[in-house]
Amino acid sequence: MNYEVVIIGGGINGLATADALLRMGVTSLALVEQYTLGHPRGSSHGHSRITRSSYSSPKYVELMQRVHDEAWPLWERDAGPLLHPTPGCFFGPQVDDYLNSLRSSPEVMKRIEVLTPEEGRRRFPAFLFPDSPRVVVDHTCAVIAAQRTMEFLTARLRSSSARIYEECMVTSIRQTPDALLVKMAEEMPLRCSRLVVTAGPWTSKILASFDASLRVVHQDVGYFELPGSMRPPDFPVWIYAAEQPGESFYGLPQFERAGVKVARHRVAGSSDSPYRPVQESISPEALADLQQFAARQWALPPRLVGYEACLYTNTRSEDFILDTLPDDPRVVIGAGFSGHGFKFAPLTGRILAELALHGVTGVPEFERHREAFRMAAASAWE
Repeated sequence: MNYEVVIIGGGINGLATADALLRMGVTSLALVEQYTLGHPRGSSHGHSRITRSSYSSPKYVELMQRVHDEAWPLWERDAGPLLHPTPGCFFGPQVDDYLNSLRSSPEVMKRIEVLTPEEGRRRFPAFLFPDSPRVVVDHTCAVIAAQRTMEFLTARLRSSSARIYEECMVTSIRQTPDALLVKMAEEMPLRCSRLVVTAGPWTSKILASFDASLRVVHQDVGYFELPGSMRPPDFPVWIYAAEQPGESFYGLPQFERAGVKVARHRVAGSSDSPYRPVQESISPEALADLQQFAARQWALPPRLVGYEACLYTNTRSEDFILDTLPDDPRVVIGAGFSGHGFKFAPLTGRILAELALHGVTGVPEFERHREAFRMAAASAWE
């Protein structure tokens, strides 16, 4: 089969790229997914995600303005409400990293409050803030209806002219002067002019050049019941900014399933296989870790009511890779999104689509910082 563009990977960024290409008029399009669309083995499943402007890097603060002003509203015009506003609560020993970065954008700072810990406890009585010099409240935050977003994009793709190959594992990519050949285990090779790889934890399996720059780490996500209202806008999305890497935590209100969402933001450690079985229940060690955090930071002990596992795929800096292969600009890579990439998907999908068709994008915020998102910027994990 011959296509103008083939996308490998049907998570949120693969679907977003397909949607952008269809909006740009591409009709000869195929998406290859080794499982079924919406599967729970990567990092795009689950009911909810955070969107926010608060970042410790000014480039992401800048990009988020376009995400909030243009990218999500474009999808919501067709899908209905996908973002459900709720306050964002940022605290912990390193909270000033967020505040210093936010000050680079006067427009965003108009929607930021800075509270003392005592004021924070009155505003958010579930939290204690014992080791935070201040509490940053971000009023650009919302809960993303993540599962509904995936369902919207999947339904739109299925109703389009695009061809979807599900339960098809890519075994190799062959680069010839005339075309790119995508070989699959049980299908005829796909021939295309442009290729976009958004394969999440499986990126390094498809492109060996990523072996050292991407790390796959298993995540344990707990859902807990607390006294009082746990739903937006009463309960915030939140991030605890720790002094040491790997010691930060995050959480979301109750949304479309029981309990508030709590997890450690873990990106380091030994690399996990993306083919490991999906855990059905939380391990005693992971539960104890979340409960110990709650005992220090929450006013009342929570009760576990649910569990979810996912796989993070990150670069060492936690910056995304949005780039073309150095030796072949026909191959575009989107990788390293886990932990904070879902909120960017309507914009990163557009960026990947424009890189595939034109080699440059119409997103000035991205082009200004493009060097930071290149493959060469992703240093090897030790």
